Amino acid sequence: MMTIEDFVRARYGMFIHFGLYSMLGRGEWVMNREEIPRAEYRSLADRFQPEYFDADALARLAVRSGMRYLVFTTMHHDGFRLYDSGLTDFCSTKTAARRDFTAEILAACRKHGLKVGLYHSLNNWMDLPDGVDALENRAAYEQFIANTFERIRELLTRYQPVDILWYDGWWPFHAGGWRAAELDRMVRTIQPGILLNGRHGGEADFATPEQHLTAPDPWRPWEACITLNTSWGYHAGDHRWKHPREILSMLATCAARRGNLLLNIGPRGNGTVPEATTEILQQTGAWLDVNREALDDTDFFTYSLLEEGGHRSDWNHCGPLTAK
Repeated sequence: MMTIEDFVRARYGMFIHFGLYSMLGRGEWVMNREEIPRAEYRSLADRFQPEYFDADALARLAVRSGMRYLVFTTMHHDGFRLYDSGLTDFCSTKTAARRDFTAEILAACRKHGLKVGLYHSLNNWMDLPDGVDALENRAAYEQFIANTFERIRELLTRYQPVDILWYDGWWPFHAGGWRAAELDRMVRTIQPGILLNGRHGGEADFATPEQHLTAPDPWRPWEACITLNTSWGYHAGDHRWKHPREILSMLATCAARRGNLLLNIGPRGNGTVPEATTEILQQTGAWLDVNREALDDTDFFTYSLLEEGGHRSDWNHCGPLTAK
């Protein structure tokens, strides 16, 4: 299991957003933002057959990139589960794919020595769109919360051991609404050593600033979750890729503040990884191969990359950095 000390030393991880929304290529919020009817969105599962999704290749890419852990989206807010569930037919093992992508990711991470986290949305638009009914009706609320607890109980009972449970989708409730303390007690009864973030509004082992590198004050363990372009799920029109130098600069900032960088990638609906993603990550990893002590030695990294503005000749150890 990953201890909190292991987490603080990890420095760099891969976040993977993947699901039915990847087929549409307009980001992970497409169902909500385009007001796609639930029946229409559910029908995507009948066509979801990502033949090129390769968990082993993704784990190898993470290792080559210098990452030490991986967080995988088991279910985003759309409610489609990328694992075998006895609670619904709206999951990848009972629809066209006939695959358990979560099990594949876990096996690949263990094979390649990566720690692994499971992202799971608290919200579920298929249960109640945006949770509106649950805000206004006590019976609907109780059922909504019961469903959430049951999903997480099933997930963590079925897949063990897991290093991190990555909560998300906290709205429309606060900590009391999600019954965060009760939820955490249940989780730790199933997997006592698991690390938890605080996106249910409760206590947390680590903080998760999103799209910025701000360390908590007062300091506690943290990771910045950042997109490689500007989208979490695959977006065919988003070509605003970060340059490898920018990623290394972000790693420098996180290391100087004793935090981690959780860098997101979004595979296409067929499972392939955009070529720019692979190129950028491999170039970043090549630099880290030569300068790994810079990532682990905070003082060196701070001096080399922050105070000198990220223009050291050491950048050239990873070859030409041509990504735009």
